Amino acid sequence: MIFDYLSTCDILHGFLKLSTYINSIVLNYNHYQINFRSILKYDFDLICQHIRPNKMVSLILSDGIDTPHRSDVFLSLFKLEEFYLTLQCLTLQDINNQSMELIINHLDKFNNLSSLTILNNNLIPSSILKNLFTRLIRLNISCEWFFYNITLMHQLKYLTITNRCTFNQLEHIIHHIPNLISLNICLERENRATIQGITSNLTRLVLNISIFQMNMIHMKDLLCCFPYLIYFEVECRSDLDLCDGHEWERFIIEKLSRLKTFYFKFQLKSTIILNAIAIQNILHSYSSSYWLNEKHWFIAIEWNQKLIYSVPRFSCESADSNFRPPFHCTTLNKSIFYDHINALAVWEQTEYQFLNVKELWLIDDPLTINLELIIDLNRIERLIFVSSKIDFSSNILIDLINKMKNLISIQFYDIPLSLNQYEQEIFIKQVRSIELTRDYKSFSLIEKLNKLFPQIERLRIKIKSNKDIEKILNIFSKSLSIVIFYYDTSNIIINQKSIENILDHSNFTFTIDNNSIRLWIGLPNISKQVQIEQRRNFGCFSWCSSRKFLFKR
Repeated sequence: MIFDYLSTCDILHGFLKLSTYINSIVLNYNHYQINFRSILKYDFDLICQHIRPNKMVSLILSDGIDTPHRSDVFLSLFKLEEFYLTLQCLTLQDINNQSMELIINHLDKFNNLSSLTILNNNLIPSSILKNLFTRLIRLNISCEWFFYNITLMHQLKYLTITNRCTFNQLEHIIHHIPNLISLNICLERENRATIQGITSNLTRLVLNISIFQMNMIHMKDLLCCFPYLIYFEVECRSDLDLCDGHEWERFIIEKLSRLKTFYFKFQLKSTIILNAIAIQNILHSYSSSYWLNEKHWFIAIEWNQKLIYSVPRFSCESADSNFRPPFHCTTLNKSIFYDHINALAVWEQTEYQFLNVKELWLIDDPLTINLELIIDLNRIERLIFVSSKIDFSSNILIDLINKMKNLISIQFYDIPLSLNQYEQEIFIKQVRSIELTRDYKSFSLIEKLNKLFPQIERLRIKIKSNKDIEKILNIFSKSLSIVIFYYDTSNIIINQKSIENILDHSNFTFTIDNNSIRLWIGLPNISKQVQIEQRRNFGCFSWCSSRKFLFKR
């Protein structure tokens, strides 16, 4: 079904209310995968209004910095009991303690839950998880939560531990999860630096051992426990012997014969000196027919940083106009390095092409550069304009932005003053997010931005007074949903009522910290309708104050 390839918001915006028949299909589709991470408030309201819990199979819930109190609102709209029979995948990220405690107390009753991700710090482990762990297939969780509740887990196949574990704890994982096939883990040093005498059926292993040093002997002892590996990725601080390609080739052929993918990033200890002979010896060891022709595994050496790594897996992803590929590498195809760059800062013309750049930094006044010879403008999703020159013609800049058909976000360090004189009737609707890093010079520039970019949904801006908040919220389009006001003054005093007066409705949440006000704004005509639905379907309601939500059930 086509719905399987679309987000929930795309389905609701694209198909809902086309006809009674299509409405029935939309509302009865029972495989919705809901992602509430950094979602717009009116999209959140739309989903909560139309999608019932028994139609959701996957849920990502997060209290992000740009969507304050989201988990509180969600839990006021839905009863957790309604997810017991249908929810299969659940991700909880940065959830406030009150919401997390409520959800955890229900987790063992989610009968069909097979995948759980909990990315939360400062939480006390719960014994309730022990019953749940025995039923899970996928688990991504912190070390403390996991080992507090460790038990025999025959169903678990995919495990990610988000903070550091000891080798002793790694042994516990192997013993308690006999059918584990994928493990992503970060190891720390203890009295020993390896494990021996046990065998695991793992086929995929991702290791980070960057806080202590490994040598080839210890690495072999560790990997001998995983003879069925197909995918192996490792980052670690290393002795020089760990960088020997000949030794790796012999070991893989003898002990890891099923290995198809091998990525590594070795950071040599500071006392090792990489002279020209040492570099050539390392390169030669990775230049055999086995590495280049049979496996197609290529490496590069950054001698000044004492790094040896797989390419393109650990190749640089951000660069500037002066970027050049590593001089010491085993691949003749240099475009592999340019194609791996996804963030590029430009201030001068270059003869090289970066065809996969999604984030573009324009430094100083690069608008005389022919960017179309350097990048594919249609791939740019985020533009950061960093310029000390604010008097150049804005025509070139607007024309450039208009050519970026997939551009979503723009960040201005300084808004060009010439925007005030820009008279063409151009509306750039693909841009949905604007961030102003420095103080703006006048409100007329803000008005011009709103005119040029009429579909702004996300705004980050510095303010100096309460009056700025009112003016900015009144200037920008009604599509504005996520707003962050930054300030460095003690004169900012705002509360629930004052924001209601500015917006002329109460469908929003907000929070205040030491130097910012964060607003999550819905549509004015949704609020009463959602409240009616809440009372009708769930018998509960919620309201927001400057610091917390209150619930009645």
